[in-house]
Amino acid sequence: MYNLYNLNKQGDNMDNHKKKLSIKDIAAISGVSIATVSRVLNNKGGYSKETEEKINALAKSYGYVSNMNAKSLRESKSQTIGLIVPDISNDFFATLALHIENYSAKHNYSVFICNSANNVQKEKDYFKSLASKCVDGIICISGLNKLTEDIIYNDIPIVCIDRYPENNKTIPRISSDDIHAAFLATEHLIKKGCRDIVFISSFTADYEKKERYLGYKKALDTYGIPLDKNYILQTQGKEPSQIEAEILITDFLKTQRRIDGIFASSDLAALGALYALKRANLKVPEQVKLIGFDNTLYSRLPTPSISTIERNPKMLAEKGCEVLLNMIQGKDIGSIDTIVPVVLVERESSK
Repeated sequence: MYNLYNLNKQGDNMDNHKKKLSIKDIAAISGVSIATVSRVLNNKGGYSKETEEKINALAKSYGYVSNMNAKSLRESKSQTIGLIVPDISNDFFATLALHIENYSAKHNYSVFICNSANNVQKEKDYFKSLASKCVDGIICISGLNKLTEDIIYNDIPIVCIDRYPENNKTIPRISSDDIHAAFLATEHLIKKGCRDIVFISSFTADYEKKERYLGYKKALDTYGIPLDKNYILQTQGKEPSQIEAEILITDFLKTQRRIDGIFASSDLAALGALYALKRANLKVPEQVKLIGFDNTLYSRLPTPSISTIERNPKMLAEKGCEVLLNMIQGKDIGSIDTIVPVVLVERESSK
């Protein structure tokens, strides 16, 4: 008779009586069918509480691990998704990744997180690598201008968050309205009395992101302030944006141009600008007012604390996951473009 005693005896010479069980072993020991064990381990229902507790205890005690490779072959699903991010050290992207992982786990999906480090070729390689791993879908925060057919293949569902590269497919996008967000930030400075406002743009590989510039320009136009290209500063991505923004503002101040406001397209860039202003003995917000973007930890910690734009990364992440899982399951996703609202958060730097 196949029982727990025989199994333990069989494993006397193997790691202190421990042998990894198969689903067949658990069925034989517990005296139920393989189908019942499968239902319990996959939370499918149709069994008693006593049976559930007995089977789960056996599985835990003997280190049972479901053979996901075999299961994915049977069901043509790997229960995994890929996530491509441009910079995992960036607090906003790290927060997005955390919420995507949490949401996915609740729906029994694992996440492969791929950090492209704002490298175009690395991002392309990750698309191919994820396809080779047979992921069920991909969430992408892309740095590419275009997603071409040599990158997207095998009909893997893809959802873009934040950015929307040109593509030949109809790829859903989950994003905030960056034009409106940048307008709000710039308008906030104007309403506080600023007229000579520097805009610090961000680096995004070869993706030409214009929305925040357009929002900045729209606010200037709306309030009759001429656009001066000398007030548009561009980070290059060679150093962390905090360092590059600090250098950009330091160099700008040497030109002796008037400045009474700064809109930075990230909180890290805003922090770098703050350091540059302090070193130049310019008081914030009395002499120069400052606003960042993303409402990350970097906007809350410094003195003065930095005004910013809240983009709700949790909502962006969860909506992106929801759309992707619906695509994987063949469900209707509704609108192809989902806009998550933004909020201006006023702090000490623009009072």
